[in-house]
Amino acid sequence: MKKFDYTNAPISKSLLRLALPSMGASFFSSIYNLIDTFWIGHLGADQVAGVTLAMMIFYYGSIFNDLFGTPSVIMISRRYGEGNYEEVKWVVGQTILAKIMLGTIFVIFAYIFLGPMLTLIGANKSTFTYGADFLKWRLWVIPLSFAGYTMMTTFRGTGDSYKLFWVQGISAGINILLDPIFIYSLGMGVSGAAIASDISEIYLLVMGVILLNNEKSYVKFNPFKYIRPRSDIIKKMVSLGIPSVFDTFSANFVYTIVLRFASVYGADLVAALGIVNNIRSISFTLGFSMNMSTSTMIGQNLGAKKSERLKKIILASVWLGELLIAGYVFALFFFGSQITYFFTPNDNVAMMGGIIMKFFAINEIFFMIAMIGYGVLTGGGLTKTTMMIGIISDWLVLAPLVIIFSILHMRWEFLIFAFVVQSVVMAILAIFEVKKGKWIEQKI
Repeated sequence: MKKFDYTNAPISKSLLRLALPSMGASFFSSIYNLIDTFWIGHLGADQVAGVTLAMMIFYYGSIFNDLFGTPSVIMISRRYGEGNYEEVKWVVGQTILAKIMLGTIFVIFAYIFLGPMLTLIGANKSTFTYGADFLKWRLWVIPLSFAGYTMMTTFRGTGDSYKLFWVQGISAGINILLDPIFIYSLGMGVSGAAIASDISEIYLLVMGVILLNNEKSYVKFNPFKYIRPRSDIIKKMVSLGIPSVFDTFSANFVYTIVLRFASVYGADLVAALGIVNNIRSISFTLGFSMNMSTSTMIGQNLGAKKSERLKKIILASVWLGELLIAGYVFALFFFGSQITYFFTPNDNVAMMGGIIMKFFAINEIFFMIAMIGYGVLTGGGLTKTTMMIGIISDWLVLAPLVIIFSILHMRWEFLIFAFVVQSVVMAILAIFEVKKGKWIEQKI
């Protein structure tokens, strides 16, 4: 198959070719999560709470996926741009090896300490059983699931984005179809929800292997040939991945602090923040898609030594990203309260949600710029720089502002304003680091 050349094709067309399928794939995942919640929600409150707590433990295992996920995209896109397809295969093979090994270690640990971990995060007599039932079926698939994600990473890094779209879409569809069958028809409850997810993720792995070996594949790949350990690749991925993992944990921890101080203003504000955060998943999808598209474009063009295209890629990414998010920003600003009413009958929560959305409508403009800046820096291999930007914006901007506003008993709107300030700082720092140009010379 004649591959699409992201190092020579028109830049806007290339970005859209990467971004739109990625957005579609993320959309399928979002729909699945909503429908999964719907089916489990009809089982009862204790089942929902048990699965929610169980997923917190499940997400801890994702650190091993994140540790090698971002670095693999960086290295795959760079080597692919260089035309070094053999090395691309080695990076994919080493990513699969590392994820399976570390995922297996986590699974063993989680099974041994399943009870104490559920109790530690707040499971009671009513929710413990459901959380344990869900995890008993869900944990074992983690190594296979992470290997499947690696196949999707390969599609993204090589620019074969349409396969990413269809495979993830069908995987989500399988999950959606199987959920009611296993949960209700077979009477398996939360265990059925876990099994449905397991099957869809095994499909992701199997189809990934098949498509990477297909005649139409950009890079034909037999994973079993390239899983012999290569310490040079593993070390490089770990050095690139640790900052990304630390940045993610830092952001999650700071958001926990924000919710803690928001609770001082009452449950309605916490509820409104929770609803708005779910609605913001659209913004995260758009921002992440542009981030990954920009990162892939930068990586491949750096690998191909097409430095004259780099500035054009950045400018096109910013304009395209802001254009894609314009309608969403408009809806948040002018129809925030009406949107919130769809998720709650509480007038006060809906009112608060409408005000919060006006702040976030402004926030998303700067958030998109920051995400694209992150994509440039990540594509250039400067994950430590993105980590530092995250730490500064989280711990020196957002957290202090929230604590100060709360201690001074200022109106709750100031807490939301702190998010806008954070995104502005992130965007400014990202632009500053991009302009410094160190990412252009970084060796991968």
